[in-house]
Amino acid sequence: MNRGLRVASPPSRPLLVYDGDCHFCSLWIHRWRQLTGEAVEYLPAQDPRIAEQFPEIPQAQFAEAVQLIGTDGAVCPGAEAVFRTLAQHPCWQWPLRAWESCPGFARLAERGYVFVAEHRPWFSKLTRWCWGRHLETPSHSLARWLFLRALGGIYLVAFLSLWMQVNGLLGHDGIRPADQFLTVVKQQCDAQGIGLERYHLLPTLCWWDASNRFLDCQCAAGTILAALVILGLAPAPGLFLLWLLYLSLVTVGREFLSFQWDALLLETGWLAIFLAPLQLLPRPSREAPPARLVVWLLRLLLFKLMFSSGCVKLLSGDPSWRQLTALTFHYETQPLPTWLGWYAHQLPAWFQKISCAAMFGVELGAPFLIFAPRRLRFAGGGLLAGLQVLILLTGNYTFVSANGAAPYTPARRLIIWGDEAQV
Repeated sequence: MNRGLRVASPPSRPLLVYDGDCHFCSLWIHRWRQLTGEAVEYLPAQDPRIAEQFPEIPQAQFAEAVQLIGTDGAVCPGAEAVFRTLAQHPCWQWPLRAWESCPGFARLAERGYVFVAEHRPWFSKLTRWCWGRHLETPSHSLARWLFLRALGGIYLVAFLSLWMQVNGLLGHDGIRPADQFLTVVKQQCDAQGIGLERYHLLPTLCWWDASNRFLDCQCAAGTILAALVILGLAPAPGLFLLWLLYLSLVTVGREFLSFQWDALLLETGWLAIFLAPLQLLPRPSREAPPARLVVWLLRLLLFKLMFSSGCVKLLSGDPSWRQLTALTFHYETQPLPTWLGWYAHQLPAWFQKISCAAMFGVELGAPFLIFAPRRLRFAGGGLLAGLQVLILLTGNYTFVSANGAAPYTPARRLIIWGDEAQV
């Protein structure tokens, strides 16, 4: 293959020439066209204009590999052509940088390209198995629409349920009064010369007012904002205010709001702010697609949640998990089992062990499918969702006792003992 080839009549913009008779090539060219937009032109080698405009390139060379013809007349074949084409998209410039700077990467990439080119029928089938018949870049518009409204519903339930209890838990005459707690913390901060950093250590709006009325106002505001997010009105600012209000209440809620789902709601709520469209009245036809970084951060959050759920069981040292016997007594010892949980408890021991092994398979294996191609990602999502449905059917998790310390946050640097606070 002639790598030093140049054409006398270069195109006005980079031109990628591919084998139009190759189904595998056509699939991926369609996806690359979406990524690069108008920055790159694509033409099949069978187009008569190719032979007329670029007689310097042998036709056999088009059958061996794709050819990128630059505006300076230079011709790049194979893997280099692919990398220079994808580099027109800001998120795909790293392969070209690796090609130019990493020793051995170019040779490895070319060998990989040759291997794929020699087995294109097999890779064409693999592409259909993993992605389906279409390789369009997903817009995530429907997923974002559903996710934000579901998150708004979760916020709505969280604020409504807390509103019914907040005065009894955190009010002036409650079990753990927020105003007394902040008074003690303020005294300790003043004694140790801690100024504005106290707002970082304890990020809560209750520094300005910790009365019963203000606690109610925060819950009421959260309820209203959650309803607006469900309706799709100003989702980005609404989600930011929801996150701020819930963080404020979690900070002063201490033991009552130190469960894993409180930390998870805050982390998910923070990422959702950047996922939401910026319009006050967004419409799917006018919304810009979400940033890929935010989508991947949400996937990483789900991976961390599910994979760590499996790891913590094995790393706990409890032999019932390692011997797969935990489900033989799980259903009768969990909080408030459902009537289906009673029937699940009657299943034979061998089935309980298989169920436990399957649970580990889902929690430790399915999270990796979150980062896989479309069809595998859907399969992983189905497995994770199915596990949660089975858990909900056999146990009422609206009532769970805390079984461990809350995740570390700046607020937890304030260790509370009785009515005293030590920084």
